[in-house]
Amino acid sequence: MSAIPSPTSSISLNHETAPSRRAFGVFAAVWLAGTGFALVGGPHLAEHEVIVAQSARQMIASGDWLIPRYLDTPFLVKPPLAAWLVAGVSLVTPRSNDTAQPVTDFAARFPSAVAVVLTILLVWRLAGSMFDTRIAAISAVVCASSLGMLLFAVNATAEALLTLFCTWAFAEFWWAQTKPERRTMHLARFYIALGLGMLAKGPMPMMVVVVPLAAWWFGHRGIRRLTTLDPGRMARIVRSTLFSAGLRLKEALTTTGLWWGFPLFAAMFVPWMVLVARREPYAWALWDYEFLDRAKGDYPGCHWGDFLYYLPLLFGLLLPWCLSLPEALASPFLRVYRRQLRPLTYAWCWAVAALALLSIMSFKKPYYILPAVPGCAILLGPVLDRLFFRSDVSARLAKATVGVIVAILTTIAVVMWFVGRRMYPEEWHGILAWGTPLFAVLAIGGMAMAGWLYVRGRRWPSLTAVAMSGLVTFGGVWCVIGPSAGNIDAPHRLVEEMAKARVPDDVAVYWASNRPDGRVTFYWNRGLRQVVDPYKLMAERSKSASGFELRLEVAGRICELLDGPGIVYMVLQLEDFASLQSHFDPRARELCVVDRGNRGRDKDDWVVITNQGVGSEATGVRLHAYKH
Repeated sequence: MSAIPSPTSSISLNHETAPSRRAFGVFAAVWLAGTGFALVGGPHLAEHEVIVAQSARQMIASGDWLIPRYLDTPFLVKPPLAAWLVAGVSLVTPRSNDTAQPVTDFAARFPSAVAVVLTILLVWRLAGSMFDTRIAAISAVVCASSLGMLLFAVNATAEALLTLFCTWAFAEFWWAQTKPERRTMHLARFYIALGLGMLAKGPMPMMVVVVPLAAWWFGHRGIRRLTTLDPGRMARIVRSTLFSAGLRLKEALTTTGLWWGFPLFAAMFVPWMVLVARREPYAWALWDYEFLDRAKGDYPGCHWGDFLYYLPLLFGLLLPWCLSLPEALASPFLRVYRRQLRPLTYAWCWAVAALALLSIMSFKKPYYILPAVPGCAILLGPVLDRLFFRSDVSARLAKATVGVIVAILTTIAVVMWFVGRRMYPEEWHGILAWGTPLFAVLAIGGMAMAGWLYVRGRRWPSLTAVAMSGLVTFGGVWCVIGPSAGNIDAPHRLVEEMAKARVPDDVAVYWASNRPDGRVTFYWNRGLRQVVDPYKLMAERSKSASGFELRLEVAGRICELLDGPGIVYMVLQLEDFASLQSHFDPRARELCVVDRGNRGRDKDDWVVITNQGVGSEATGVRLHAYKH
């Protein structure tokens, strides 16, 4: 057994050129087993996940795979690839034990898990063609153990599919530039991958793939010159870069296959759009509003500013490797990485150009930055290779660094525990109260073990221990804390309260506030309908009507339903019901209230109303007067 180095000695380097097969194999086995367990464990589907799952279930039930439907209306704001894959998996997997319906939680999340596995393999192969086998293995481990990839591997939305096709597109474009003898084949695959990305979640690939590739195509030579910048030659460098960009534009038109590649790209998703628009003519107006107006900022929820929104999110998605991210983002400009400059510049544009573009957009969502994570994993490969395998570090400095990191992590965990208890006093009990510190200790212990292995000079086990600590901690939190923290209590209580109020099981309940929570239907077979088709309304009236006029139109439809001859049951938020009563005095009475969020009667609680047993006096006079 090797002796532990003295505090003043240097840690001997492990000069192996390939990863430890045992450490790498153990990590891969644990990752696959943990992901498989997380697919059958963990929380129920979240509100966004159930849109894909319920759409897939209705595809199977109706036999109509062209137009995804969410409850009783077409769901055309997102492409159908995720729902298609979930429906396909559900045809060969068992039905739900509770509802006897196709599509289970496992089937809904399985395509995402497969997409993440393929993304990791792509990162491994791409990094191997850029660097060497050891850096390729490091990049794959980073990608596989990052919080973002773990989280979306068990998420039924389209984000993992989008990330897969974006990564595939980046890989094929790189190979097209570095393997000229097979350029046409790689370019064809590039356009196919880009088109499938549009079918998964268009138009995001245009922003997170095309823009970064354009930045690299026209700017990488200028970036390379900046790494050896001489202030006296700045003007010359700028002129040379602009001239080079002109030449690259000509080259792009002649060597990237645009004339035949664009039709191949469009063939992946345009036929679906055309067929949908033939059946639902408002689809073109909806897509114009959903995509173009959102890009211009003329969309609900858009606000300019907050340019640092995605930067902390990117650090969070790259846990537990985020401490090395600043050096990775700076690596193309550091002398020590000059021999790897071209591939680093490519990965840098992949990550940074996407980050910059998304940051200046007015409409932001946390998961939009996920396709940049594989690019960051490739950037981190050479940095972590240098840290673990190419650096002589004194044992004293290594121990001090490990101690500081463990102390910082411990402080963060303690502070977050007290903040969580203060912010969520009603939920902070049971598993959430004791499980949070337990898994924090597990994560910190894993990092401490990685530091101890590093000090002993066992670099591959040390790096693997960092990855394992993130993987095991996520798996534990997902499977142990996740089911109790999952926000499925509110729809469950809604179903129970409707049963207590004797709302018939075979009657469809109208949902009048925001988007319906499809889990009511997905898990308990309670039929839900929407007061209006919100997407058709937005498409047909968004250019000619204000937000107030649209809300007024919805209120009119609610009153028409309640004034009609049939018995109607409806779910609204308390705030909306109070506003409706104040302005229109609808023919309705309250059946029950479902508590959501903070305890007590709040404006965002759900209220179930009905016109049964209410007098037949009309409310249309007040509504007509209010409209005018």
